Amino acid sequence: MRRSLMLLVGFALFLCTPHASATAWVPAWEQDVGPGYITTSPVADDEHVYVRTSGFWTGEERPVVKAFTHEGVHKWTRASPTTVQHDMSPLLLVDAGAGPCGQWPEMLLVGWANGDFTALHPSNGTLIWQVNTTVKAWGITGAALLDADHVVVPTRNGLMQLCLENGEIGFEVQLSDGWRNGVAKQGETYWVGSETGTLWGVHSNGTVISSVNLSGSLRHAPLVVDHRLLLHVQEDASSSLYVYTTTSDSLALLATLGGSPAVPLKVDQTFVFGDRQGLTSVRCEQACSVVDSLATLVSGEMALVSEDRVFAPVNTPEGGWFIAEVNESGGLAGSGVFSTPYDGYGTSAPAQTSSMLYIGNDAGVLMAYESKDLSPELPLDEGQNEGLALLGIIGLTFALGGSATMAKRGRMNNAWALLSFSALVIALLMLPDVSNAWNDVLTEAPPTSPDEEWDPSWSEDWLGTQVVVFELPEGTVSLGGFEGHTTVWSLTKDAASQSGINVETEDTSLGLYLISFNETRGGGWEYTINGERGTYAIDVAAVEPTLVLRWSLA
Repeated sequence: MRRSLMLLVGFALFLCTPHASATAWVPAWEQDVGPGYITTSPVADDEHVYVRTSGFWTGEERPVVKAFTHEGVHKWTRASPTTVQHDMSPLLLVDAGAGPCGQWPEMLLVGWANGDFTALHPSNGTLIWQVNTTVKAWGITGAALLDADHVVVPTRNGLMQLCLENGEIGFEVQLSDGWRNGVAKQGETYWVGSETGTLWGVHSNGTVISSVNLSGSLRHAPLVVDHRLLLHVQEDASSSLYVYTTTSDSLALLATLGGSPAVPLKVDQTFVFGDRQGLTSVRCEQACSVVDSLATLVSGEMALVSEDRVFAPVNTPEGGWFIAEVNESGGLAGSGVFSTPYDGYGTSAPAQTSSMLYIGNDAGVLMAYESKDLSPELPLDEGQNEGLALLGIIGLTFALGGSATMAKRGRMNNAWALLSFSALVIALLMLPDVSNAWNDVLTEAPPTSPDEEWDPSWSEDWLGTQVVVFELPEGTVSLGGFEGHTTVWSLTKDAASQSGINVETEDTSLGLYLISFNETRGGGWEYTINGERGTYAIDVAAVEPTLVLRWSLA
């Protein structure tokens, strides 16, 4: 009898034991760096991790760059008091060095949406030098490129080469308007794309030597493969993957993919592209070809973690980071989603050091994870859940059957002991889910009511409907009685059309953002829903059947 009981206990413990790889990322600390989003990857050196914010703000709040120790201690903050939306240029760490144009210390390079390009001391955030660039609604949003003793910066409408010692301008050339467009170098040529459908080639001396007409916007640095460039071009509802051969000035379509391309990633000899349709791997030998594809939804930046796993942000309300493994031949295999307590919309990639993983998204919280020899708490897919459920049923059946047999033989004490143990095991298995559910109930914010935003002068016919208020410089316009709209954009567009208000928007990789009403831009437009400030792009921000949507200048 005792042996049978021990076997049943061992079987139950086996069911409760997670079986996975021996390495996991365990939460170490977190820091709320908001308000605003973390839309680009943190960067880290031997002493600090650095993170920047972007997005909406009110009052005196502005996007910032912050530095923390690897233990999570805040060291310094630098804000841009005059910046505009959106600050999305990736941070760039530079080691100390010397070259023909001079000598420079360790630096953190930051491009700002107000057009400033700054070099900061990483130890304390103080300014080393600053250069101003062109602003047309916004300034710098793309990724700069380190090139020996210079840094090459994609400005709002061109390219600028700066000496690392003092920011002295090597050249500045006007091309066409860009957005989040990065720079690549091939030989003595810098390549940069634009929003207006052009790939530009600029010699290292500042001479424009090439321009290639594309079918849409190029929002990443071209990927250089010997004498070829790989280009993932964004179009209205899809994207095109091109191979451009610079020696013959020829452009060839490699594949038609999904919308909103992510920033591509090189993994050994494989190039990984992402979009709202999935991941696509490409390898280039005598010819470039698509190797594999994997259905998922990614956006923004991607990063390689632990040398063999691609982390790609999932820009949805549920969020998280999709994990895919790339094999030696370029094949793709999904291995789940890395989830955090703050999952949601996001476009930023993780940053990894030897033992730490730093990650953040639109929630504005920088999270640090430490590498441990434990099983990772990655979510199980549907098949794994069904398998464990089946094992659980089998285990419970054995336990109940064993208890019934013991009771039938008059061994009531043993039967009760086995039943009690089974109940304890089930309770322990349920505890995390019960705790999470209870936590959701306790922390779920109550929905805001439109009552406090209601104006008594409005028509009673508007009660229980969707109301829109435009606080324009020339006067406030209020409209109500709308029904059936599900997003801020749908409701705003309908109300603006009925009131004769002209609306200008900008389609970004983060979604649709409103630029102006009646050509008035000011410091940017913000919306509130029932008095709560909006945090999502207008084409994804959901609205209720009854609400007051208010637009005002920031």
